[in-house]
Amino acid sequence: MNVENFLQLPITKDFTVVAGHNGLHKAVQNVEILDFEFSPDIHHVRDTIFTPNSVVLSSLLFAKQKPEYLLNAVKSLIELGASALAYKPVIFKDLPEEVLNYAEEQNFPILRFGGDEFFEKIILETMAYAKTQDYSFFLETILRRLMEEDLAQEQLKSILQQIDRPFEKYVFIANIRTKDSCYNWNKEFLSLEPLLKSGLICSYKQSLFIIMTHPSQQFQFERFIHEWLTLYAIPAEAFTFGYSGWYETQTGFPTALREAFFARVFAEIDMIPSCHYRSLASDQLLIELYRKDPTFAMDYVTSFLAPLLDDKVDPDLLKTAKTYIIKKGNIKEVAVAHFCHPNTIRYRMAKIRQLVVPADNDYVFYERLAAAVKLYLLHSKLRDE
Repeated sequence: MNVENFLQLPITKDFTVVAGHNGLHKAVQNVEILDFEFSPDIHHVRDTIFTPNSVVLSSLLFAKQKPEYLLNAVKSLIELGASALAYKPVIFKDLPEEVLNYAEEQNFPILRFGGDEFFEKIILETMAYAKTQDYSFFLETILRRLMEEDLAQEQLKSILQQIDRPFEKYVFIANIRTKDSCYNWNKEFLSLEPLLKSGLICSYKQSLFIIMTHPSQQFQFERFIHEWLTLYAIPAEAFTFGYSGWYETQTGFPTALREAFFARVFAEIDMIPSCHYRSLASDQLLIELYRKDPTFAMDYVTSFLAPLLDDKVDPDLLKTAKTYIIKKGNIKEVAVAHFCHPNTIRYRMAKIRQLVVPADNDYVFYERLAAAVKLYLLHSKLRDE
């Protein structure tokens, strides 16, 4: 958690940053109250009076008669490693310019309360958020291992026990990502996570996993997802979905995760709302090739597509090649996508063929171009995750 996260809590949403705008990245591990520690009557501010990485809350009563004590207080808080000072504007609505300027120079955030927020409630909400974030980080770390490592059966069993959920026999997984980068969707979904008694929701890179377990293989998972989104007024059309097949939870959990993730990636590549991994057919081979040996896969791509990747070559050729494969060789659809005549696309495709595989027949040309382009697009999508 950092100062910026602290300002996004419901109780602090009306706070204002009055100085130290470049210090909002500072970590927050605690919230403490400043009363009279910097009062002129107290001459021993110990090094341990505030723990490092704390947001310090204060009404600034100690400086009621002596505003000049504020600068010393800010300097001391910075020396003690505090992350920010948040003050309630009961004694001072605005702080002296020298205090604000110093805090700005030191990248030390000073926050002004938005109203009559209670110190104790701020502390409780902050600690509750931190606890939730710790668990979310734990889940993200676990899912990264399941996604990216080939774990032995005993390791998988241990990990599922650590997650500590009442999982049923079969697991079904969806991976989703928003189409709108401005849509603040993660919090909306994660707030529903406690409602999934036999499943969970967790972030992974720029996407979310929705994981459900069920006693039956016949569970209508996709239908459940869409009914669930409708129930909570979450617009399904704002997302791209990837769905795994069903697996036994204790053995197939990692496989289901990967299937859902790569199905969603290919749904984005094909520009369709959703994709089931089983529908990817031979593309599954490309996924496994890239996952197991990305260097070999990309060496093939750069070798085969080298003529199209050359800076001196018309960039429309590579764009056309990508659309041609996405549209499964349909010249008319490619022409519509590129706002040009089908004959223009035929001319470009003939030029592409002449550059990459002039001696191959139509079938071999399409097969080889499709493999190279799909690996190229897969690599590009994963690089942006």
